[in-house]
Amino acid sequence: MITFNFNNLRILSFSAHPDDDIGGAGGFLLQAKKNNALIKLALCLDPAEERINATAKQERVTRIAEFEMAATQLGAEFSYLGLPRYPLLNLENLLPLIKEIRDFRPRVILAPSEEEYHRDHRTVYELVKTAAWQAGRNAFPGCGLPWKTRSLLQYEADNPMRNPTIIRDISDVMEEKKKLLSSYSSQIRRKDLVSAVEGLNRFRGIMYKKGVYAEAFKISEFFYG
Repeated sequence: MITFNFNNLRILSFSAHPDDDIGGAGGFLLQAKKNNALIKLALCLDPAEERINATAKQERVTRIAEFEMAATQLGAEFSYLGLPRYPLLNLENLLPLIKEIRDFRPRVILAPSEEEYHRDHRTVYELVKTAAWQAGRNAFPGCGLPWKTRSLLQYEADNPMRNPTIIRDISDVMEEKKKLLSSYSSQIRRKDLVSAVEGLNRFRGIMYKKGVYAEAFKISEFFYG
């Protein structure tokens, strides 16, 4: 069984959209914070998108405000990278993530699963995985000093993973996780995210006998030469 010593553990969580990491890993993050971890949430993509009842600028302002509210409630630092929606895996988009990693110096990085339906989620995973490796190299001096992160955890944002390697009981913080998710009121008005996440976590808990509610992750570890 994989365990974490959260005391003073530095955790950097990347998301494509403002509600991804709280939905997928909010329980993990809450438990980490309660045990003295240092947490930062990094929102990768610009959430601006024209809606029937909102301009693209209004959507950006609303969703970033919700992201900052959730991070503040969690007691986490936060940053907004502003990459374009449907980003490419290229150096221009990698450099802000490399800098984020080197500046925060995490021991654990979180990212959306590579199995996600949403292209933004999958591409952000690829960007994070590549940036984590490149951040440990003696290159890109404009992004700061090299930093080698050991562990990358993929979380479930929109759909279940086929073969998770960690199932974590989050029953003790599920109500707090639902409250954090409720910060994203603009999205909840469009679909009931809280019920969807609660259902997935309940399923994981039952099927893997890991309490009433559980979150699933897939872990990768980097071994730098």
